[in-house]
Amino acid sequence: MKKTITSLLVSAIPFLGMTAQEGATYSETFQYDKRVHDFGTIDEKAGKVSHRFTFTNTGKEPVAISEVNAWCGCTTATYTKTPIAPGKQGYVTITYNPYNRPGKFSKEAVVMLNGGTAYTRIWIKGDVKGYRHPVTEDHPYSFGEGLYMGFQTLPFACLKPGESYTFHQRIANETDKPMTIEFERVPNNQILTLPTRITLQPHERTTIDISYTAVKTYRYNRYIWVYPIVNGKRVKPMRINWFGNDGKNFTN
Repeated sequence: MKKTITSLLVSAIPFLGMTAQEGATYSETFQYDKRVHDFGTIDEKAGKVSHRFTFTNTGKEPVAISEVNAWCGCTTATYTKTPIAPGKQGYVTITYNPYNRPGKFSKEAVVMLNGGTAYTRIWIKGDVKGYRHPVTEDHPYSFGEGLYMGFQTLPFACLKPGESYTFHQRIANETDKPMTIEFERVPNNQILTLPTRITLQPHERTTIDISYTAVKTYRYNRYIWVYPIVNGKRVKPMRINWFGNDGKNFTN
């Protein structure tokens, strides 16, 4: 059995919107000033951008916005909270957060009406001009000699024989020169798997896999040190911890 620590985006979330619209009808009475807004090119570094869509209720009955679904943490909405009478105007404001999302985007928002019995749709799109983020945003630990990594301590949980865990360790060279890194284990645990040697180009950022497959169950906690050797110089170590069978007395 293999367990992997990683960040996941659940692509199935948008299908929740289809369930919310079952039995709903598309509303023809909301006349928008426009249904698609193009932000053009925006700077990631400048932060969030917003657009207000205005609409007129051209029907004969008041209409209330129940909710606005965008199904993405990067997109949020505010809207008119009171019923919109015939001939009156309301709004939906869509805000997009470009942080860590360089490149083109297109986002749909479904505006649910009258308790979910009707709906309409609007869109935003654009192109995010990214920038190089400070290394410490996702490589917070400095090991010395310009080497940064995402984890300082790797805690392997209580594993049964045959189970494995993999950490995706972020690693960065924040110098203007190539960096060769070798890894020394103290003591020399050979069941732990990681690259023996890697080379990073100036300012390169990448990931390495560090895995462990349990061969037996221990009743006590154990640890080893993994020392990076950067261009021949030993720097600060990573600590590799294993929880014992009871998972108690773990020390970072």
